[in-house]
Amino acid sequence: MPVRPLTLGEALRIGRVGNVGLRAAELLPEESRMDLMVAEAGFVPEFYGDGGYANRQTPSRNAFAPSLTTKAIDAAVGWRQRVVTGGLFDLAFRPGSFDYSGSPAFPDRQYTTEWVASFRQPLLRGAWTDYNLAPITQARFRVSQANSDYERNVQDTLLQIVQAYWELAFVRENWRVVVSALAVAEQQLRITEERIRVQTLAPRDRIADQAEVARRREELITAENAIRQREDDLRRLLFDGSDARMWQINVRTTSPIAIEPTDEELDYAVLVEVAMSHRPDLRALRSGVAAAEQLQLQAERDLLPKLDLVSSYSTDGVSNVDDPTFNQAWDASVQQRFPDWSVRLEFAIPLGNQAARSRAQRATLEVERQRRLLHAATLDVTRQVRDAVRSLQTLTQSIRASGESVRLAASNLDTEQAKLRAQVSTAFEVQRRNQELREARSRSLRNQLDYHTAQSRLLHAQGLLQASVE
Repeated sequence: MPVRPLTLGEALRIGRVGNVGLRAAELLPEESRMDLMVAEAGFVPEFYGDGGYANRQTPSRNAFAPSLTTKAIDAAVGWRQRVVTGGLFDLAFRPGSFDYSGSPAFPDRQYTTEWVASFRQPLLRGAWTDYNLAPITQARFRVSQANSDYERNVQDTLLQIVQAYWELAFVRENWRVVVSALAVAEQQLRITEERIRVQTLAPRDRIADQAEVARRREELITAENAIRQREDDLRRLLFDGSDARMWQINVRTTSPIAIEPTDEELDYAVLVEVAMSHRPDLRALRSGVAAAEQLQLQAERDLLPKLDLVSSYSTDGVSNVDDPTFNQAWDASVQQRFPDWSVRLEFAIPLGNQAARSRAQRATLEVERQRRLLHAATLDVTRQVRDAVRSLQTLTQSIRASGESVRLAASNLDTEQAKLRAQVSTAFEVQRRNQELREARSRSLRNQLDYHTAQSRLLHAQGLLQASVE
């Protein structure tokens, strides 16, 4: 199997790029940016047009109303745009051609043109910049929220990589502890066999030592299987699976395990303040509150009655009866020979307005819910920071205590082995001292690796865990 030595920093950088979960999560901010573009598209101008042909025949009703055939070709070309105040501007050009037959009262052909400019501006409901820009502002907060959620997802994944890395380091080092304990048991069995050979012990005295060796070998098998499991855990977090050979890589942790913790006093208040500023989940919740407030603004404005100011201006042109041409109609409309303009107010309000009231109440409740979620999250952040600090302080003391336990257990084992050689002790006592040393080494190793993880957990609690962290 190929061997891949990895430091913690290298593992974090590889996982930051190759983790499958992160590669899926990174699409969410892109989706929210597309939603922002959709919201901004509401103010993009629109070009429109239409055209048609009509043929109509009317029967003769009397001498003054003979049968009449009318053929009409009409079209419209226009440009309209919604503005940030909520108003809608529309400019259109409408040419037409009409053919008449069967009546001397109408010319055979006539051309018309019309320019129309209109503007509708809401004055109450749906009016003014803050209301009409609210969807865009809300979409921007959603983009910020998605970015913060993704950043939090990144830090959660990096913490998982840290934990998986040190778990692999633990099981590998613990395997060495088990091998060492097995070596002591095998040495004790060899001593017993030699004493049986020189007939200072009975043959049945080897049974206890053989059982001890068998137990240590069983522990070794379990330790080897744990290494394979932890390697799979780390591979799953680091690689995207595009190459099936990833499962054949023998991952070796190379970051130093031994650590000498310091007695530096950590200030809870300072660390909590840093967390309040940097935690991406708190930023996401703040963006959620702001987005909900934009919805509340719109919902409260929708309680107002509808009052719109509608204004229009148009100019018409018609071709001459004697010699009709399109240019005549065009010149008349462009030169504004027949202008028309109007201004009016339109008012409407639904009786009871129950739908708008319900939406406003729901929006208010949603704002309050988001604020309560934010408040609860700040309490959780404070607790997490305090827990991380206490864990570091506890592990500092545990590392020193377990280190002393290892020293004393090793000394006790040496003493007991010397006493056994002097035939003033028993094999059982040596086995017991060997087990005590094995447990002390495992505890010491676990405390050191837990301390490494706790350091990363404190960074994670503050929102500062990055892929460059060693």
